[in-house]
Amino acid sequence: MMFKIQFPNLITLVNLFFGFLSILNSYNANYSLACYFILLAAILDSLDGKIARLFGVSTEFGKELDSLADLVSFCLAPSVLVYILYSQNMPGISGELIASAPLLLGVIRLAHYNISENKDSSYFEGLPTTFNAIFICSLILYIESIKTISPEYSDPRFLLPIIISSSFLMITKIKYSKFPLFNFHSGKLNSLRLVIATGALFILLISILFNQQETVFILFSSGLIILGLFNHLFINKKSHLNFIKIFIGRKIKRTT
Repeated sequence: MMFKIQFPNLITLVNLFFGFLSILNSYNANYSLACYFILLAAILDSLDGKIARLFGVSTEFGKELDSLADLVSFCLAPSVLVYILYSQNMPGISGELIASAPLLLGVIRLAHYNISENKDSSYFEGLPTTFNAIFICSLILYIESIKTISPEYSDPRFLLPIIISSSFLMITKIKYSKFPLFNFHSGKLNSLRLVIATGALFILLISILFNQQETVFILFSSGLIILGLFNHLFINKKSHLNFIKIFIGRKIKRTT
């Protein structure tokens, strides 16, 4: 019984350990391995809570432990990786400040999530720290895989604004879908998401066989971010309709 209670926490601790290993490998210049440790931590992060609920052993201690593990694996580890790769040679403390974006904004995101009273279990408000870390690692893995043939894309002036922008999404009110539950009796929307996730996993496995996983990682992670932005701007907020109204209003004023 004790093992059943502590098993989800053990998964969380392994997640935390992978974050620690990512930091060590960043300092040892094993950048791709550092990214893969964060991606492995993300897989475990998606499992611990679900296993706790499946076993009926969800606890406040487990939730707090999960939040602290996320702080290391998905906030600190990506910031260290970004600093060593792209910003450590910048003047003054500007490099440290820029690289700290995933850490500082991620801490704000985690604190807000911990006190949030949002009961809707189908979405996150703001880009989760896990998703942001996956995107940053996917971007780094892809750039590292093409930098010999396209070195211009590894320029920090190109990459750092992208990383800062994705990190800023963590403290917005943009809604991002949660990972589906592992069953087909939690509603049609969950079933659809589960089918899509299964298909994505199948595509990823195929891409690994052809050594194209970096391309699939960046397509999936960036696509998820863009889909959330599109849904927020054009479906929830209907920004395109507001723009058209403003544009037509200005035209009418000019003609009268």
